[in-house]
Amino acid sequence: MSRRPRPPLPRFRRPAPPPSPRRRLSALWRWLNRLVFSLLMLIVLGVAGVIALYLYYGRDLPPPELIDQHRSFENTRIYARDGSTLLYEVIGPGVRVPVALDRIPQILRDATVAVEDANFYTNPGVDLPSIARAFWQNVTAGQTVSGASTITMQLVRAILLTPEEAQQQSIERKIREAILAIRVGQEYSKDQILSLYLNEVYYGAQAYGVEAAAQRYFGKHVWQLTRGEATLLAGLPQSPSNYNPFENLPLARARQRIVLNQMVAAGFISAAEADSIFAEPIRLVPPATTIQAPHFTFYVYDLLVQRFGEEMVNRGGLRVITTLDPYWQTQAEEVARAKIAELRARDASNAGVVMLSPDGRILAMVGSVDYNAPDGQVNVTMSPRQPGSALKPFVYAAALQRGWTPATILWDVPSSWQVNGTTYQPRNYDGRFRGPVRLRLALANSLNIPAVRALEFVGVENFVNLMSEFGITTFTDPNRYSLAMALGSNEVRLLELTGAYAGLRAGGRQVRPVAILRVTNSRGEMIESWQPQPGKPLLGPQSEQVAFLITDILSDNAARRLVFGRNNVMELPNIPAAVKTGTSNDYRDSWAVGYTDAVVIGVWVGNNDSRPMAEVAGANGAGLIWRELMLRYHANRPAQPFTPPQGIVELPVCAETGGSPVPECSQVISERFMAGTGPVSAMTYETYRVGGDGSCLAAPYTPPEEVRTVSFPVYPTEVAEWAKRNGRTAPTEYCPPPREPDRAIALLDLAESSVVTNTLLFVKGTARGPFILDIGQGADPTGWQVLGQSSQPVEDGLLGMWNAGGWPAGDYTIRLRVTMADGGVIEERRRIRYAP
Repeated sequence: MSRRPRPPLPRFRRPAPPPSPRRRLSALWRWLNRLVFSLLMLIVLGVAGVIALYLYYGRDLPPPELIDQHRSFENTRIYARDGSTLLYEVIGPGVRVPVALDRIPQILRDATVAVEDANFYTNPGVDLPSIARAFWQNVTAGQTVSGASTITMQLVRAILLTPEEAQQQSIERKIREAILAIRVGQEYSKDQILSLYLNEVYYGAQAYGVEAAAQRYFGKHVWQLTRGEATLLAGLPQSPSNYNPFENLPLARARQRIVLNQMVAAGFISAAEADSIFAEPIRLVPPATTIQAPHFTFYVYDLLVQRFGEEMVNRGGLRVITTLDPYWQTQAEEVARAKIAELRARDASNAGVVMLSPDGRILAMVGSVDYNAPDGQVNVTMSPRQPGSALKPFVYAAALQRGWTPATILWDVPSSWQVNGTTYQPRNYDGRFRGPVRLRLALANSLNIPAVRALEFVGVENFVNLMSEFGITTFTDPNRYSLAMALGSNEVRLLELTGAYAGLRAGGRQVRPVAILRVTNSRGEMIESWQPQPGKPLLGPQSEQVAFLITDILSDNAARRLVFGRNNVMELPNIPAAVKTGTSNDYRDSWAVGYTDAVVIGVWVGNNDSRPMAEVAGANGAGLIWRELMLRYHANRPAQPFTPPQGIVELPVCAETGGSPVPECSQVISERFMAGTGPVSAMTYETYRVGGDGSCLAAPYTPPEEVRTVSFPVYPTEVAEWAKRNGRTAPTEYCPPPREPDRAIALLDLAESSVVTNTLLFVKGTARGPFILDIGQGADPTGWQVLGQSSQPVEDGLLGMWNAGGWPAGDYTIRLRVTMADGGVIEERRRIRYAP
């Protein structure tokens, strides 16, 4: 076993001698050289880093010159047709009213600089000490806790950065912002930058820029602000929502105090001036609701967005002149509210009104009677609703276009059709059937079955195409097309239907409702202007004549009295007006649409949730509003009659058959036709010899003096049963043989108007059969007291006795009734006077 070697013994070292002064000085210089070199390297690396950051983050930055191309949004303003009544200022991102720097008070400029960027006039666009402070705080906190944005950097963020990047809270965004701020500071003067900033920055309450803020908070221009108001505004941009003086005035005032202190620190004002300014009262002016005719205004807004895009409408500063007449808008709103207040007891809560000029300009639009109601924002003039009979004029117009005339006979009798696999059996509003009716009467009185027959003649597809030409856009589901469309089974919009009626007023030409007269851009350049143009004819080569005949029928007060009676709501005193009402099933919708020579008015009444009303039909619902507006419109504006165009003639017509008069015709009328058309009889006549009252055919034994010749119409097979049931056909049975007259079957031996003075009256006479003798008080008694009766005849004898004791003096009637062998009753009466 070997022995482990021993470790070597450590060597003895002598301690080093202390360095000499010379050697210490040399070492110090070496250390200083290394420090200077390190600092130089840090500086070089720092500069290189800054250059690298500048090159990296600045490589895709937008050029500062884009500020010149930037157009801050301007608000679009929508005016009534007078060009001065502001209906609405479109608040897209907010309100902005540009103002020149020289119109902004100096104290507002100074206050802004003091609180937002005290070194604004000396820094190059960025404040390096502030950036270093913010950088250190953010790095040590691990997140953004402090900012160092100068006015120039805030302007860059608002104009040159994208909205997405401007919202980022990152060091990268700050670097890019700072680089851009330096570039902008090199290209633009401080006044230019400050002017842009004061017109761009957000002050809360949807106000962008100092002019909009001054108007929003104080109701005045920026150059009219007091010192206190100006310094209050200057403090808002840091946190507009928190410092909003409408919502938190004490906090806004505290911020104003900070602004004033900063102004003192910056040397703009003295401490005494700051106290004086802070003591000035702040009088806020709450913003007023500026929107008028809200449904119409938002209808116009939607049209503008469709034509110019949302960006242009919300930010482009358009000036829009609409067709709205403020006076008639107010009148329409007033009448609608008043009439609905009357109809609320019958479960009607809302109304829509459209007033058009004959060329389609919208003079008034009421989308609901209360815009602030829970469902008041719904514009019912644009809501599809079932129109009931309000479409019938167009059904008949299509029929006239295809050869029918106002004299064409239509059969108003019980009828049925197969519609979508089910049996369709329409009925008239009043449940009655009127047999053969002329087209004029069928339309004027809104008879349902003739209207369905007319649509059957026209063809459903042809009718749908025609309504599309007239501006109806809601007939889009072919699965719902049927003959029931004649009675309003398919929904339409009030605005579109009123425009269609304007088309009838315009001679059957296309008329589209117009809401915008002209539009100019923010530079005052015209970009759209409406000029009236005649629309294309929609009812064929004789469109004007067809439309006139429909107008003539709808304005025929005499014709509609068959159902509506005299003095109905559609009859306007001394105002020629064409009008049609409509009522949907279960009284869910009430309509009245019509026109004069000067105005077209459409009205709907109902409930937004389609609840049924309590028997509110077109005439006693929407018709009330229509009538009142028409009366007001023509109070000082006489209406002109509807003048027949060339190509309209008047011809005699047999009222019963719709054909030319014949000797058998019992009533001849005058009717209007398009030239080239005329009356065509729907029936022929057959002559019969009748006897008695005409209810039976004369027989050989009928006395000649009772025989007469009568003509009866021959009805088509499909209406023969109705005609027979209603006594319209010729008799089919012969008159019964005559019998010998029973002379004096009942005879009272008492003079007419006899005066009775005794209390006992013995009544004599003859009764050749069972009889009853009774007496009643007055000339036409309602009650009788028996004086005598017998099953045996009496010949010139006592029939009965009246004991008048206890009866009052006055007039009485004595009645003798004798029953004949065939069951008939012969009656004889005498009036007497009891004067005891």
